[in-house]
Amino acid sequence: MAKLCSRMWTAFFILFQLSAVTYGSEENQDDAVQYGKDCASLIADAPPFNCLAGEIVRVTVDGKEPAEYSPNMNCDNPAYLPYPKAAHGQCVPYSRVQTLRDDDIQILGLCRRMFIRPKDDPHFDSIEIIMHNKKTGSTCFMISKNFGANPQGDDGRRVPPPSEESPPKGQLAARDLWATPQQVADHGCIYCHDSDPWMYTPWIAQTSQLPSDPFGYHSVDVGGPFRAWPKPMSINTRGNTCTGCHRIGSLNTCGSQKIPTFGDQPPKMTQALTWMPPGSSEGAEEWAAIYKQSVDDLSRCCGDHQSPGCRVEPIDSKSSWTDRLKVINPHHSGR
Repeated sequence: MAKLCSRMWTAFFILFQLSAVTYGSEENQDDAVQYGKDCASLIADAPPFNCLAGEIVRVTVDGKEPAEYSPNMNCDNPAYLPYPKAAHGQCVPYSRVQTLRDDDIQILGLCRRMFIRPKDDPHFDSIEIIMHNKKTGSTCFMISKNFGANPQGDDGRRVPPPSEESPPKGQLAARDLWATPQQVADHGCIYCHDSDPWMYTPWIAQTSQLPSDPFGYHSVDVGGPFRAWPKPMSINTRGNTCTGCHRIGSLNTCGSQKIPTFGDQPPKMTQALTWMPPGSSEGAEEWAAIYKQSVDDLSRCCGDHQSPGCRVEPIDSKSSWTDRLKVINPHHSGR
């Protein structure tokens, strides 16, 4: 009897330990550092970086930097990511971006200003990282939990790696800066980054910070709350002029989308018509003669994937544009 009781208690203790491990694992599923570690295992560890070392994203009016910036002013190339209503608008100066790595692994760091501060003030209102593995397609998005909620911003002089358990003494901790996986998932990054990891807008195109190879496929395969993100498809038609330089994703590139954090967003494809192709000098009639039919065809396929002549394919290694395209038209990270 004593041996039986002893065995029962041993079995109970082992079962308790296993359940504790499982419970701990579930607890860690929405931990910012665990997310950083999971992304590092799929892609790479991001290095610590100083936001002030990044290239400034210029904010100009009629091609010149104004003598003074004011809240909610207009500018030549505003940021296209919606900012909180309490922020100072899409024309806040001195956001900074930097390439942290660009080989088989691509890592970009972006430090956004949403409130007007002096040029060299070290505080930023949203700090973001995009990480991408060119060989596997794995992609991760990191966003600071602040995102304009605190007008004081976060000190960006040492941005901790998302996978860092403990910072050097006196430095900002990763768990204090980075949003949890669920918070990142709620931003709905994939809706806009549906064509590839890197986006092109005039706001970010003013900088030299871009991946040398902006094409290729990407997959948010880290799991957790990101499993709820829809899987974008590639939309194309035969001989389409637009897709000679771009992949067209089936989510917010194609049409209006209700994105969890930001609400209803207009289609990026039609937003981009005013600046596509970059450096274009055609007049309205010439532009329409070259591009209008291609845009109309894509819009038709976006609305109905079964429409005649539409090619709708998964964005995976088999449809990688790195192997298909001979013309490279840079896409940039950020909006």
